[in-house]
Amino acid sequence: MRKSMILKGILAIILPILIILGGCGKKEAPLVAPTKIDFATDYQTALKAGQDKNQKVVLDFYTDWCTWCKTLDTVTYVDSSVIAMSKDLVFAKINAEKDTVTAQLYKVRGYPTIVLANADGSEIDRIGGYLPPAEFKETLENYLKGINTLDYFLKKADSSPGTELFYRIGDKYSDRGLYPEAESYYARVIAADPDNKELRTDSAMMSIADIMRRDKKYDESLAEFKKIMEKFPGTGTAADAELWTAVIHREKGDTSMAIKAFEGFIKNYPQSPDTEYAKQQIEKLKNPSKPEGSK
Repeated sequence: MRKSMILKGILAIILPILIILGGCGKKEAPLVAPTKIDFATDYQTALKAGQDKNQKVVLDFYTDWCTWCKTLDTVTYVDSSVIAMSKDLVFAKINAEKDTVTAQLYKVRGYPTIVLANADGSEIDRIGGYLPPAEFKETLENYLKGINTLDYFLKKADSSPGTELFYRIGDKYSDRGLYPEAESYYARVIAADPDNKELRTDSAMMSIADIMRRDKKYDESLAEFKKIMEKFPGTGTAADAELWTAVIHREKGDTSMAIKAFEGFIKNYPQSPDTEYAKQQIEKLKNPSKPEGSK
């Protein structure tokens, strides 16, 4: 009896140890890496998924006709390093022409626009336009670390202001459709370096003129582009300003002035890589009903 009791006691001690050791020897099934990005297809679903998973949300605003949106789909989103990010981030595709409410909420002005947001929808920062896989991944990773965001640059500008930071802040505000704030920072660039010694003033002036154009303040925009052509004659910036002048006349519906402006651009800058574009625009303006590809 005594031996039986001792044996039971030993087993009572050993068995749990054996079970623990046995459990330690078992390997959990490895997590399967995603082979594609599983996009949410609407805004609210994306936010709910972000809240449920405690993850940030990547909102891709696109249109069906956007060429660079398609390139993002066929190049960036199929890259394995970008796909791997979808384990820790919720990705969503939002057709900006169908979900206009959400597009307006984020003041989306161009496509593609990729917004990195918290699960409550508050914006961290955004990417305006197409980026190849490595740059796309690096940009999002930096944003997640709080690097190169609008807040990041604003804090830096408080301690070490300068034209480079002012310009980047202006771009950040412009990308978000916050035009008055953008213009104020571009104006600070111009005020700090009126002679363009740091090579930012010309770009800041171009950005202000373009904001006016996007806001359909066409006359103000034309006046601003004229200032640029007068201040930087013979430069690439002046060439760009002259080309945009033609574009504005076209957008205004002033066909004769648009043709004249495009012809002036070709005459003044015959070696420009945009000369062929200007010729195409003249052809379209002169033959608006001519089928594409016909001679």
